[in-house]
Amino acid sequence: MDSLRENAGTPDKARITRRRFMGALLGTAAVPLLAACGGQQAPAPTTAPAAAAPKAAATAVPAAQPAAGSSGNKTVMKIASVLTEQDNIHLALARFKETVEKKTNGQVEVQIYPNSALGSLRVTFESMQLGNLEAMMSDAVTAANVAPVYAVPELPYIFKDLDHVHKVLDGPLGKQITDELLQKGGIRTLVVYDTTFRKIFSKRPINSIADMKGMKVRVPEAQNYLRAMQLLGANPTPVAWGELYTALQTGVVEGFENKAEAAYQAKLHEQTKYAAYTGHIFCINPLLVSDKWFKSLPADTQKIVQDAASESLSWQRGYAPTSEKEYEQKMKDAGVTWTSPDVAPFRQAMEPFFKEYGDKINANDLIKKIREGA
Repeated sequence: MDSLRENAGTPDKARITRRRFMGALLGTAAVPLLAACGGQQAPAPTTAPAAAAPKAAATAVPAAQPAAGSSGNKTVMKIASVLTEQDNIHLALARFKETVEKKTNGQVEVQIYPNSALGSLRVTFESMQLGNLEAMMSDAVTAANVAPVYAVPELPYIFKDLDHVHKVLDGPLGKQITDELLQKGGIRTLVVYDTTFRKIFSKRPINSIADMKGMKVRVPEAQNYLRAMQLLGANPTPVAWGELYTALQTGVVEGFENKAEAAYQAKLHEQTKYAAYTGHIFCINPLLVSDKWFKSLPADTQKIVQDAASESLSWQRGYAPTSEKEYEQKMKDAGVTWTSPDVAPFRQAMEPFFKEYGDKINANDLIKKIREGA
């Protein structure tokens, strides 16, 4: 869910231990992680969003996770999320909830559980597969454990710009990717929310690819991120998001990569005074539902659910870039210096990975078509 993918609260400033690499970087098609594209779960719900933003959904945590299905004549749709109520994707879910409940006259009740209230990405994904949960905000890597092509959109520099992202995700190539998850896992993708192209935050400025050499960069435990930093000449170091503040403070790592929203909310600008517009990976955050549950709905209700998701996506795509720019400015105001290195050498450095990954999951043709913007 940034995931998700790491946009959920301030990292724990307690004791930190260095994580070691386990196994070869290309040992698996996709490595499970918690919210590579945003933030991991916060220890408690965050404060409510600003008044100008959509009102967040109720987030009471049940004593035990209820079973999927209906309550009397009312259908309940629980959505698990690792994001906080402040995240722009959570705000999009709140719009989705409002629309569905209004257009079904309250016959479908949407319950949103942020802050990992129903468990981690892995746990909630498995709950959906077992029929114990209706929906979740996922990340690409979790879905890719069932359908490996789901991680392809997060290959470094596979996209040129945001228009390219939307052309692919909204077109036949995007459908090819989501159909594989539906066929292999029985999980339907309602929409794929945007995050942003990621930046690199560091203790020293990055003006060119040469400045990446040997830099200890925190990455989530996901193949795309590990390999990307390795090819840039950095020393990728997996560290839990909740331990990152102290890892930066103590020198375990010298930088990390994410979006400005996640970095600022986690107060990481206190430890990294430089940020580079590298745009190396674009994260996707799909809203997934159990296909079995979805097909149990009447046809008109299915349409309402799908249309509400599409409407919330349109709103979120308009809001997310503005939100990210606001957080970039907040970081500038807090003393962070931004640089814009020439990304052409960064892109060139990634070329070997496309064939490596394509060979691994038999997706060379898909990767080629996405890169060409087909």
